[in-house]
Amino acid sequence: MSIGENLDPRLVGYELLTGGLPVDAARGFPICRASVRYAADGYAAVFGWTQMVRSTDASDRFEMDPIAIYESVATPYAWFGVKPEAFDAPSRESRYEMDWEGHCFLCVSPDAVLTQHVQAVAGFSWGFNVTQSDINFATPRILGVNDWNGHLSLLRGAYPTWKFAEGLIG
Repeated sequence: MSIGENLDPRLVGYELLTGGLPVDAARGFPICRASVRYAADGYAAVFGWTQMVRSTDASDRFEMDPIAIYESVATPYAWFGVKPEAFDAPSRESRYEMDWEGHCFLCVSPDAVLTQHVQAVAGFSWGFNVTQSDINFATPRILGVNDWNGHLSLLRGAYPTWKFAEGLIG
């Protein structure tokens, strides 16, 4: 997992999100990447990343990361596939005072792609705050069982046809 500064929003495709509008406001905000290293391949290496976020400019409660393409798709995964990479580069158009936090969990289904069953493997938190127009990155930390279990009501409420196991496996 790595957190770095968004030095060039165009390089990470920000103009694809803005419809051709200027992307410079994203400069200086964090970019998070998390990859999976696993000896198996194919179906045996199918994972999904789910991410819950909260920000003081929206709500102080965690919500599912609002990825527009999944608006009509009932999936808890923001990224899914064979050893998928989690990628996020949140920003705001202006640099007003705020805190933003993400909880990102690597998950598996016990039968790869056959059922809507989710078991968390590991997780981490990351984020940033804006103070007097300065962007400060939060120190990432490993998330544990209590963190995952604390999000189960959100996950189960958002995706009622899915099953979410308590605890972390592995």
